[in-house]
Amino acid sequence: MNRFPEDVKGNKEMKKKYEALLRDFKAENRNMFETLGAMEAQLSKKLFSFAICIVMLFTLCACGGTKPDNTKETTVPASETPARETSAQTEQPVTEWTREGYFQDENENMISVTWMDDIDEPGWYVGCMLGEDVMEDSWGGTLPQEGNTLHGILTASGSQEDITVTVSEEGGDGLLLEVEGGETYHFTSMGDMTASIIVTISTEGFGMIGYEPGETVPELDPEEPYQSAQVNLAEPETYTFAAAPEEGNAFVKWTKNGEDYSTEPVITVQLEESADFVAVFEEESD
Repeated sequence: MNRFPEDVKGNKEMKKKYEALLRDFKAENRNMFETLGAMEAQLSKKLFSFAICIVMLFTLCACGGTKPDNTKETTVPASETPARETSAQTEQPVTEWTREGYFQDENENMISVTWMDDIDEPGWYVGCMLGEDVMEDSWGGTLPQEGNTLHGILTASGSQEDITVTVSEEGGDGLLLEVEGGETYHFTSMGDMTASIIVTISTEGFGMIGYEPGETVPELDPEEPYQSAQVNLAEPETYTFAAAPEEGNAFVKWTKNGEDYSTEPVITVQLEESADFVAVFEEESD
């Protein structure tokens, strides 16, 4: 979800401009969010936040990327064989890398591999979280293919050092991640992450919103008021939305796809199709 930055709070004119920017960003990037898949339906909120972070930080440019032809087979001469290969090899048959998507290990570490075309140097983008801290335990970068692996340096998103890694296919749908001078991780595919139901929640006017799965009423924190959120689902589910006005304002109604929906600030909704819900607020008269 999105909230107003600290320097925007208390300035209604800036709030209006910021709110408009949020709506424009949501509209312009709707297709990108569809590629995230039904993360919230399959992951905990912590992992869903990680996936959003990885994709927003590292794959904003990836939408619409086309993958390379994965049918051709090439031969790498001995002189071009990576240094880590044995010198006894004179040539090595190489096939184009094809394994992509989201992967997780038994400790809930995660890795994603995505082909990116719309960047300066098109290639396979690898983002990973190898710990519990979304920022400090995350790395990402574009890796070149070397032999039948992806090999190179991933840049830290936090204060930790960059890492050199080798990614290789493992089993029918898994990945093996080897960190140079560090640990080895075994990942399995998280399956198809494509969402079929995408619901956005936003505000018009000055107020805050929240959402929870099922019939649990969301807790709204005035210290961190959220104005925008998105729910991605693989199948229909029930959610509860809540709205509360800022001081000097009043809640008016919820709208769904531009039509009046409810005048109750807390609503429980069966989400069966993609939709846009907006909590409408207006200033109280003097």
